[in-house]
Amino acid sequence: MVRSSADASRRAVAPARSRTRLPALAALLLAAGCKAPGGAPAAQPPPGPVAFADVATGLGQATDLAFLPDGRMVIVEKGGAVKLRAAGGAISTAGSFPVDTRSEKGLLGVAVDPGHASSRRIFFYYSLSDAAGGTDLDRHRVVAATLGAAGTLDAGSERVLLRGLRGPANHDGGALAVGPDGNLYVGVGDTGCNSGREPEPPRPPTNYFATCLGNGNGKVLRIGLDGRIPADNPLASVARATACGATCGTPPAGTAAPRADVWAWGFRNPWRIAFDPRTGLLWVGDVGEVTYEEITVARAGRHHGWPWREGGRGWPVSKCRETVPDAGDCVEPIYFCRHGSAADGIDGDCQSITGGAFVDGPAWPAAWQGHYLFADNANGRVWSLRLTADRGGVVAGSRREVGTIRGSPVSIRPGPDGLLYVAVLSGRVVRIGPGP
Repeated sequence: MVRSSADASRRAVAPARSRTRLPALAALLLAAGCKAPGGAPAAQPPPGPVAFADVATGLGQATDLAFLPDGRMVIVEKGGAVKLRAAGGAISTAGSFPVDTRSEKGLLGVAVDPGHASSRRIFFYYSLSDAAGGTDLDRHRVVAATLGAAGTLDAGSERVLLRGLRGPANHDGGALAVGPDGNLYVGVGDTGCNSGREPEPPRPPTNYFATCLGNGNGKVLRIGLDGRIPADNPLASVARATACGATCGTPPAGTAAPRADVWAWGFRNPWRIAFDPRTGLLWVGDVGEVTYEEITVARAGRHHGWPWREGGRGWPVSKCRETVPDAGDCVEPIYFCRHGSAADGIDGDCQSITGGAFVDGPAWPAAWQGHYLFADNANGRVWSLRLTADRGGVVAGSRREVGTIRGSPVSIRPGPDGLLYVAVLSGRVVRIGPGP
C-alpha cells in the first residue's frame, strides 16, 4: 500500500508555529526565588539550562520521527506522508500510505531496522483507510517497507507484519520501538469508549479490551522484525486466556485462545514508549482519562491496571488477578500526575502525556545525566524526572519544568548526536539540548 513520492498527492501544509520558549513568567519567578500567583511555591529549576531550536518547519502534522544510520531523519505525518530530512536540513518526500485520518488516526509511528544499512527497512504504524480496505475491526497495522537509494520508499516492498487491531475512534496507539532483544514492540490503544469519570470510588469500566487477552487493543505487543511471534512471548504457549466481549463495553466472559503477540496488557493508550539504553527496561507513557497521566515501566506477562486503575488510584491492585492466566497484582506506575492543580503530594498541570526519552551521554552536562524528559501534548509543557540509582523508577518530588513547546509535542526521540528531538503536531521538529 505504500505510495512512492512520484505518485503521492500534494496537500496544503499549515504554517509553522512560532519557536519554543521557556515561559517568561516562570523564568522571572525562578530568578527571583518568588512564589507563583496564588501563593503556590515557585517551580524548581531543571538540572541546568536547555536550548530549544526548530530543525524542521513547514511540515504537515508531524507525529513521529526516527534516524537512519547515515544521520538522516525520517519524519511521518498524520496524513500519511513520509518525509526525509537530510543532514543539511533539506526535506524531501519519500512516499505515503493510504490512511484514515479521522479522530486520532493516521500514520502514527516509525522505527528503523537496526540492520538498516543492509536491509534498508523501515517500520511504520498506520491506520488503513476505508478505500484501501481498512475496517473498524481491522484498522491499524504495522508494516515494513524498503527505502531505495534515491530516498524513496519502494512501492512494492511493503510487508504487513501485524494487523487485526480495532480502530473505531480514538486511543489508537502508534508506538514503535526495537528492543535490546532485537524484537519490535508496539503500543496499541484501547479504542476509546470513555467513561468520562474519575476512577474513585471504584466504578465499573466502560471499556474492557485492555483487561482481556483475545485482542491486541490496550496492550504492548511484541513481534520479530519479520513478523513472527517470539517463542518466549508470555502467551505464546498459553492455550486459554480471558476472552474479550464483542464490544468494548461487554465484560469478559469465559476463556478463548489469546493473541500470542501480546507481551503486556492493562494500558489505556500507550502511544509513546522508549527503552532505557542502560537497563533495557521499557518505559511507557500511558494517556489517562479525566484525572491522571502516568509513566510505567512495563513488565512482560503482567496486567498494568487499566481499566481497573488510573494512575495509582481506583480498584484494589488485586483486581488484576481476575484474569486467566493470573499474572499477579496490577503493576503500578512509577510516576503519575494529576489533571488540574497538585494535591495530596501528586504533581499537577498534566493533561495528556507524551512519553519521553532518556538524557545520557557526553552531549549533556553531568547534572543532567540520569534524567528522563517527557511532555504534555495538550499544554505543550516539557518536564524532567530524575531516575533512581538502579534506574528502575524516579525520585519522588524530582519533576522539574524544562520549558514549553507550542503546537502539541507528540513524540520525543534521541538523536545520533545525543540530543533530543520532538515531533510537533503543528508541523515542526524541535531539538532540545543543553544551552543558555
